[in-house]
Formats: sequence, structure tokens, C-alpha cells
Amino acid sequence: MTKKLYLDDSYLKECEAKITNITEGKFISLDQTIFYPQSGGQPSDTGKLVTENNREIKIIFAKQSNDDIYHQTESENPIAKNEKVKCIIDWEQRNKYMQMHTSAHILAGVINKEIGALITGNQLGLKESRMDFNVPEFDKELLKTFEEKSNAVIEQGLGISVSYEKREKALQRPELFRLKDVLPKDIPILRIVSIGDFDVQADGGTHVANTKEIGKMKITNFKNKGAENRRIYWELK
Repeated sequence: MTKKLYLDDSYLKECEAKITNITEGKFISLDQTIFYPQSGGQPSDTGKLVTENNREIKIIFAKQSNDDIYHQTESENPIAKNEKVKCIIDWEQRNKYMQMHTSAHILAGVINKEIGALITGNQLGLKESRMDFNVPEFDKELLKTFEEKSNAVIEQGLGISVSYEKREKALQRPELFRLKDVLPKDIPILRIVSIGDFDVQADGGTHVANTKEIGKMKITNFKNKGAENRRIYWELK
């Protein structure tokens, strides 16, 4: 089982770890990691592992398999089980995803409060992100309202905090779940991300510590993606 250090501290840039398994010579699992594995619309971290003899191994992708997180290298590497390594993530990329992820929670929170819409899909990007909502129609004035209210929340400088709650208790709070017709996997303890007193959601991704770190949100486009499915694109300035 890989201990997921990023769940409690998204700002860790390095950590020590021990190799617990190697598959096909290029999928490395560790006893603990700061690499976020691709999940929930957030891309995986990239970076490198540094061995005890200072050899660098580039990590191009991370994914979770059962309770382990596997770190994919570009090619097969002469590295052994139980060897100790230092994990170093691409911090600039991680920080952008943190900003985008927190902005996504704010935008989804505003839209839910304004029109009651739930999320039907999402994908975070470094320059532009998107979310789909179960709503028949948006118009430009409504989108402008969403953008203005999201930026007003960002400007408040709200703190972001993480807590944990037993699944049975969490399921009694529908406000924690914004994905339409989707509940979290059958795990006993759920991670809860709170943005001040504005928003609270069950979530496993990485976030900034304060909304002012996001900068400013700008909605760049929207598209019809079905009878009652609308896609919003946004970027951060």
C-alpha cells in the first residue's frame, strides 16, 4: 500500500521513499509518494526519482492500482526492490493544477447555488479547463454572473482545509457530492475539502491553501454537449 502524502499536504515538493514493487521494468510502486495519480479529471504529476547514487529517473505518469500508486518511467531502469529514492515533482505544473482544481470547486459551487446544476464531467488543464453541467441552457449573461461571483469568492482570500469523515455520515450530506449520479468508491473514510464557509465537497485532489493563490478566473467559451448537458471552459489569469 502506498501512503499518499499529497492528501494531507499538497505543497510537498520532495520526499524520501522505498521501492516496493517494479512491473515491466518501468512501473515503480513506492511505500509513500507525493506524486498525484491521474484521477477525477486531474492529470497526474510528473517529475523524477533520484537514487542513492544520484542517478535520476524521469517519471512521466502516475496511476493508482488497488492500494498502490505506480510511477511510470520513460524506459526500463536497472533499479531494485527495497532501494531508497527521493521523489521530486514538477512543482510548477503541480501548482497550476492546484489552482485550477480549487477554481473548479468554486465555479461548480457558484453554479450549483445559482441554478442547482450538478457536474457531469470535467477535465483540468494547465492553460484551460472544462466542466460539464446537467442544465438545458446557458446564456452569456448567466455565464458573466458565474464568472463575477466566482471571482468575488476568490478575492475573499478564503482558506482551504482538509478533513475526513466516515462514509456513512458523509452520505447523509448531499452537498458533499456534486457529480450527477456518481457517489465515491466504497471506501470507509472520505476526504472532505472545505473552502472557507463557501463550499464543501468530497474530493481526493490537490488544492491551494488560500483562494487568492488562484488569481482571477475567466470563462472563455461554452458548448452544447447534448440535450441537457452544457460545457464551460475557463482559464486563470
